[in-house]
Amino acid sequence: MKFAYLLFFMCCYALVCAQQPNLIDTLSPLQKSILKADYKKRKTVFFAQLDESLNKKESKEIKSVFEESYKEIQQKIDQNKILYDTPFNDYLNTLAKTIQQENPEIPKNLSLLVSIESQTNAHNRGEGTIVIYNYLLNALDNEDQLVYILCHEMAHQTLDHVLKSVTKYVQSNNSEELIAKTKKLKKQKYSKKTSAENLLKEIIYNNSAESRKRETQADSLGYIFYSRLNRNPHQVARSLEKLRDSDIESDSLTPQDYTKILESFQVQIKDKWFKMERFDQYYYQKNTRFNTDSLRSHPNIDVRIEQLISLAPEIKGHEQIATLKTSSSAEFILWQQSAIYQNIQNEYYLKNYGNSLYEALKLYNRKPTEQVKNWIGLNLQKIYEAKQTYKLNKFVSQVNVAKYTHSYNLFSSFIFNLSLSDLENIYKSIEPQITFTKTL
Repeated sequence: MKFAYLLFFMCCYALVCAQQPNLIDTLSPLQKSILKADYKKRKTVFFAQLDESLNKKESKEIKSVFEESYKEIQQKIDQNKILYDTPFNDYLNTLAKTIQQENPEIPKNLSLLVSIESQTNAHNRGEGTIVIYNYLLNALDNEDQLVYILCHEMAHQTLDHVLKSVTKYVQSNNSEELIAKTKKLKKQKYSKKTSAENLLKEIIYNNSAESRKRETQADSLGYIFYSRLNRNPHQVARSLEKLRDSDIESDSLTPQDYTKILESFQVQIKDKWFKMERFDQYYYQKNTRFNTDSLRSHPNIDVRIEQLISLAPEIKGHEQIATLKTSSSAEFILWQQSAIYQNIQNEYYLKNYGNSLYEALKLYNRKPTEQVKNWIGLNLQKIYEAKQTYKLNKFVSQVNVAKYTHSYNLFSSFIFNLSLSDLENIYKSIEPQITFTKTL
């Protein structure tokens, strides 16, 4: 076992040095069946605990809420939105176990899931599951920040915040109203996943004062967990700052960038491709192209940081603390460097071809490689097929000055300005091949 771990670590270190992305494929049918069986068992155990601790009526109503949450997990597994039994999962589980070893009050039955959906987020589902989104790695600087976020989510579970919120909701609301909502959800044919998420979110965040209180408690207890790990306290505040700024797009593309990229593919540029409506009269909000919920329902990050500093002054980034050693293992560096490549692949697997192409173009503009060029070609081919069947709107968002950045609106204009023959000429100039790199 020690030799195997050493071998994996050496592979990680070699890949980090070579700056080669380590990409993870979608779940195999066997992995799906194992993960679904595990969650069926977890639901049985959790529901039995509810029956033991609550009266029959309350238990039934609380279970009706979590039943939809479990169904949502099963759907995400079926839709290849969850990573399981990969080296990245092993890495996160190792971090979690280290935190638990130093903090025995944290529940032992935690399960960490990795989602490939486009959110810069992590959240606790309330029944022992913590979800980490791969996009989160793009927002963080180091492993210390990731560890604090895990501590924060473990604090939510330790304090039973989600279950307490659902219980309070059930006790204070008309039971017939709750039953009607869950029955409607069960009968719903379309957008069931979104409705299930919104129902749980409504319950958790229906009281803004309670929401702020819960986040402050999780921040504080999370820091207590973190402080026992001999890591840099300054990174606690930095992790919250990174989350605060995560929905600000850090990269962009100009017409000159598109010209440079396309000319490298030997494509003749047409000026009409970059014609777009004048947007200078519009007010731009700080939105990304993604409809994320990473911080929308949380209290103001700056207030949370100040509250934490008042409880633990060492968190403040004064010179002495800021110069303390910050820890990042070779494995963290590997997964962080791979994250943007993984996101491009994930978006392609999820058939979000517009998002995948946009990220690939931005990355290729910075680091032109054959692998990224291949993704550009693959996505353009799918977009060509969508335009052929009049389904382009399904895969590429149209210009929206209030919702998207100027860079993404330019990208949208560019794609919709391309004719079928233009799209065909560009993707054929790349000659894309489906040759994704597999995981170790």
